[in-house]
Amino acid sequence: MASPPPSRPSFSIGVCATGTVDAPRAFLRTLLAEAGAAQMELKKLVVVASGCSAATLSELASATKLDPRIQLFVEEVRHGKADAVNKILSAASGDYLVFVNSDAVPEPGAVPSLLKTALSDPLIGAVSALPDAGSGGGRASLLTEFMWTAHNECSLALNHMGIANHSSDELVVFRSAAITPLPSGLVNDGAYMGGTAKKLGYKVIVCPSARVTVRTPSRPLEVLLQRRRILFGHAQVWREVGAPPRTIESMLFLSPLAGVRILVRALAKNPRYLEIAPMAAVTELVSTVMSIFDTMSSSSAHRVWRRFT
Repeated sequence: MASPPPSRPSFSIGVCATGTVDAPRAFLRTLLAEAGAAQMELKKLVVVASGCSAATLSELASATKLDPRIQLFVEEVRHGKADAVNKILSAASGDYLVFVNSDAVPEPGAVPSLLKTALSDPLIGAVSALPDAGSGGGRASLLTEFMWTAHNECSLALNHMGIANHSSDELVVFRSAAITPLPSGLVNDGAYMGGTAKKLGYKVIVCPSARVTVRTPSRPLEVLLQRRRILFGHAQVWREVGAPPRTIESMLFLSPLAGVRILVRALAKNPRYLEIAPMAAVTELVSTVMSIFDTMSSSSAHRVWRRFT
């Protein structure tokens, strides 16, 4: 008697949406098309809509008719990213889980590339796309472009060093066995899940061929406040996981020589980065001081992220 054919690897997609989402039906169609190109079985596409506009909710509700695998959770009031991610974790099924933010735009082929990479090695617990902030021309745009460039250079360096423990939540694939529910009030979901996967003995990597365009703040003050929240979240993850997320800022403190090398490579990508570097240094210094104050005064600060338009 012939043995049954082996089952295909399976996955779910989780989307966290808030505020007003640009063209949500088109966004979900794109994700379904990407899933279809992955040569793996899509189990569910789970969307958590937190504090979304009436127009966005209407479009999302209509979009559930596109495919029976789409499942929509609606939170009239925002309770924080951790709560939304935990809803996705409870509803998802399959061997892998793809997370993508609703304000991020995966480049064509990014999702299949991430899944193929995750499937290539049973020790890979998390694989992220490289975020691309684009270039809008203003000082805030140049600042965030430089910060993301430094972030990506650090991620690629950590790939080669084999010590990464941080995932970018803009677009990332996790092995289901490598992640656990998030503590209530946690701010940085990608950093926590990447740190958890590393703690469980899995590899945490980036996939250079997978790119995702991200929306960034439009004013320098917004960049500072965003960095304040992210650094506060990194301190949370450090307490919860027992190790700091390895990013460019932590590498500059924990492994200064390696951190400086990464920073120099980032500065060399664009001559204008030298122009914005002093502003980036001041932004990091001020946001670090503010995040330390937040950490000392409250364990639940930034639970609900401030939205930027």
